[in-house]
Amino acid sequence: MSRSAFPRTRGSASSGSIRDPTPIGGACSAVPASGGPVIVVKVGGSAGIDRRAVAQDVSAVAAAGERIVLVHGASAETDVLATTLGHPPRTVVSPSGQQSRRTDRRTLELFAMAALGVETFGYVELLRGSGAPAIGVFGALAGARKNVRAVEAGKVVLLRDDFTGKVERIDVEALRALLDQGKLPVLPPLAVSAEGEGLNVDGDRAAAAVAAALGANALVILTNVPGLLRSVDDPSSLVEAASLDEAEALAQGRMKKKAMAAREAIEAGVRQVIVASGRVDRPLARALAGEGTRILAAATEAGGSRGARPPRALR
Repeated sequence: MSRSAFPRTRGSASSGSIRDPTPIGGACSAVPASGGPVIVVKVGGSAGIDRRAVAQDVSAVAAAGERIVLVHGASAETDVLATTLGHPPRTVVSPSGQQSRRTDRRTLELFAMAALGVETFGYVELLRGSGAPAIGVFGALAGARKNVRAVEAGKVVLLRDDFTGKVERIDVEALRALLDQGKLPVLPPLAVSAEGEGLNVDGDRAAAAVAAALGANALVILTNVPGLLRSVDDPSSLVEAASLDEAEALAQGRMKKKAMAAREAIEAGVRQVIVASGRVDRPLARALAGEGTRILAAATEAGGSRGARPPRALR
């Protein structure tokens, strides 16, 4: 398996535990961290992300006084690991056309190896090496298995052995305690069901759930493209600001999940969602300063994208 995504850096990791999970679903469920505003950063799991640059910049922004929770993906590392170990990745297509990973039990185990053993481990190493007190946390997200329906040979089938889930509860107390201690929680896209089963959850939507539960000022999604594009093959077609409806209308491919996550976050009370590149130097600071696409609830708020003010959490 390739190690190029994470250059070697000293670091450590530990895990959190569920004490009093808080249900999500609406602005009324948001529980602001007691020490001040929070920024939730979601870093994509694709091969093009500059993980060292992300970690260094997240550390710098945190050192400036921001309270940050990092949620990461694990798609590229899972694909490499699954192929290497003889269980190649498979994709399923829902009746609505959404693509997702086929997560049988073996794939779930490989996904956990990649998410916890490579991505969480690597980010904690890099963040610690940059001076941030990062703590790897597995178990703070809880949810239920989804009834995954897929189109196979022209027919819609129910995949009963699929371990794909949706985040329904957040251990806000655990995350808030870490933030109040000055720590930087690092979360993989994994949840645990009420029956104790591990679940593969969508990282963008998991980050939206965390942002909503913590009452975050902003959700920043760092990906391998500059932001929401009018033409997926033209980086110059960047949309600097969009309403939720506009974002969903323009989103194509994997960007559809990000638009969905944006809606879930904003409708639950998160002030704004920013989708920006994770392939540049200082990606978080640049996103907070106005680069990428700023998604807001209504068209009137999204208008006038140039020079848009950063979240109030910025100092």
